[in-house]
Amino acid sequence: MNMLSINNIKLVNSLQLKKQRDKSELYVIEGDKMVREYLTSEEEIVWLFAKPEWIASLPGALVERVPNIIAVSYDELKRISSLKTPHNAMAIVHKKVTPLTAESLLNGLTIVLDSIQDPGNLGTIIRLAGWFGIDKIICSHGCVDLYNPKVLQATMGALLHVVVHYTEILPLMGDARAMGLPVYAAALEGESIYEAKLPGSAILIFGNESKGISAELMAASTHSVMIPSFGNRGAGIDSLNAAMAVAVVCSEFRRRSLPGQ
Repeated sequence: MNMLSINNIKLVNSLQLKKQRDKSELYVIEGDKMVREYLTSEEEIVWLFAKPEWIASLPGALVERVPNIIAVSYDELKRISSLKTPHNAMAIVHKKVTPLTAESLLNGLTIVLDSIQDPGNLGTIIRLAGWFGIDKIICSHGCVDLYNPKVLQATMGALLHVVVHYTEILPLMGDARAMGLPVYAAALEGESIYEAKLPGSAILIFGNESKGISAELMAASTHSVMIPSFGNRGAGIDSLNAAMAVAVVCSEFRRRSLPGQ
């Protein structure tokens, strides 16, 4: 194990910027639970920064798979952490690229996000996808960066179970529709999610926090569904948070797939 150097500090701090994450194809994860889960996964951990006692608690096989391990004090973690209160460990991970084809969308549900801007929303949506057994999310290029530290913290490690792609959505929707895959747009106007026919395989589109789904994607969808309000919409409650909407829609799709539904 080595000591923390100025170059280590510069590397970690540089990865707070998207352009540096893109250039290096690296990103930072923080938190004891998340780092341990990554160590037991197939992800490529390039650097591990952790308190000596935390490193000592790891099985030898996990330690051996990391090429660069730096034992750090709590004060040193504070110098490189993006958190106000750092945990015992953080790591630098190499990005993994997974090919995306329209054919891969045919089995099961796929979430499509149109210009989601809030890091907490994107991270929570990834976590929700993992909860509901949805292993693919497709983001427009207008979405917040997947490897933003706030996004990663909000995923709570669910990124290990959900593949997130960034691509031009319209061409992909066209290919999916040509293969007979239904495309459901979650909007303020449409058929109630509780009354609509919901198949086991579909694309589910959710829009920007303030602008909703773009007109182009609305036109490309085959169905429009809404979550009905049971309260007073005139009392300043005119819509749901994006992640809340994803939770309700995915829950109803999954409920319909249960035996007897």
